[in-house]
Amino acid sequence: MDEKTLKKGERYYKSGKVLWVVKYGDRLFSKVLGTYPYYVELNLETGENSCTCPLGGDCKHVAAVMKAHENGFYFETFEGHAELFPEAIAMEFLAEVPELALDVTLKELRFALSTDESGSEVARLFRRALKLVEITEKREALHVLEEVVEEYRHVFEDYELSLKLEDELRELETAL
Repeated sequence: MDEKTLKKGERYYKSGKVLWVVKYGDRLFSKVLGTYPYYVELNLETGENSCTCPLGGDCKHVAAVMKAHENGFYFETFEGHAELFPEAIAMEFLAEVPELALDVTLKELRFALSTDESGSEVARLFRRALKLVEITEKREALHVLEEVVEEYRHVFEDYELSLKLEDELRELETAL
């Protein structure tokens, strides 16, 4: 991998675009936010890697995951199904640390708001964020959710779901 790609990967890592990294044996699995969400696999022993971005590997997304690993930003697992379902493993770890789960969910939510053409992923992540705010009682996250629901209503103005999401947010604000 060339120096330019490594530097871009480092910027991606530093800007928080690496959502999670799961380490299983000598392999890393990760989700990185780029133009779209991309999934990276990296063999630490051989350096072989793949990414779901148009380049397919040896890219800034892989470099970002390498930098995350170097900085200790990963969950280590011994679960054999990590190769098939790394995101499930990441979600299990995040469920143990709701504050971190909320941070990751808010990043994904903001990202999905700009890329989700159907609104379905935004709604799913929004509801997850509501539950995590309720668990963590992090009231400061409510302003992010208010901005999201306002944008959602603007983009999907004819969706009844937008009103339901707004109501769910108001209910949480009242409960807190």
